[in-house]
Amino acid sequence: MAMSLTLQRVRTSAWLGWQVEGNWADPTLFAIYVVARPLATALILVAMYRAVGGAQTHDALFAGFYLANAFHNYVNSVVVGMGWAVFEEREEYETLKYVYTSPVGLFTYLAGRSLVKFALASVSVALILGLGFLALGLRIDPAQVQWAPLAFSIVLGLIGVLFVGYLMAALCLVLTRAAITIIEGTTVAFYLLAGVIFPLDLLPMALRVVSLMLPFTWWYEALRRFAFGRGASVQLASLSDGALLAAFIGVTAVTGVVAWVGCHALDRQARRLGRVDQTTLF
Repeated sequence: MAMSLTLQRVRTSAWLGWQVEGNWADPTLFAIYVVARPLATALILVAMYRAVGGAQTHDALFAGFYLANAFHNYVNSVVVGMGWAVFEEREEYETLKYVYTSPVGLFTYLAGRSLVKFALASVSVALILGLGFLALGLRIDPAQVQWAPLAFSIVLGLIGVLFVGYLMAALCLVLTRAAITIIEGTTVAFYLLAGVIFPLDLLPMALRVVSLMLPFTWWYEALRRFAFGRGASVQLASLSDGALLAAFIGVTAVTGVVAWVGCHALDRQARRLGRVDQTTLF
């Protein structure tokens, strides 16, 4: 009964989240926006890669970066989106205090809102990958694909995205309107540190250590290795497939613990500071 009730609350929150996401335009315009934005991002990456490397898009190295760039849409959509959900409810609609006191609860509500973000990000990922395979010459050798580890890596990576999204949303509870700038800046930092568009071996040693503490770094490396048979990092190439997955699981588990502790600590701090119903004219 408890699980059924929780799922019903999550479904209701997801429905509300969809209404919020799509109420600013008619369905046709919204669909064009959903399709055009990820495709434009992918084409920008292609132009950057050709300008810097002068290589063709069927190059195996480009394919790995293209794959990571596609899946990074989950980080951009969910992590920023969950933080925006807190701001929208507190600053624009002034309903965050009602979410807190409702039977749904804040964290269940955020779970429902995140489902919409995941769905929209999935559309972006599918479009970007479709563009790559249909128009840019990307190819996957079925003999190189390790389907079970690849599927497991995708699921584990999405769990890591959710953990970080919760942590960023809890941070928004404590901070004022400047927090959204911090969150968007954090996603850009993830883009650079996690090896989305260049190997982590190019980072300074101190930043490389930070990179290895992020679940996204291991996620993108696992996706590349299990989809194309090779990763992008020379440092991580020395790890066996089992060691790579074990490290990925460990870093994601630590991220989950940090998110759990951090969310509850930040939630208590927000209540103590009176930030739950405090607007900052955002």
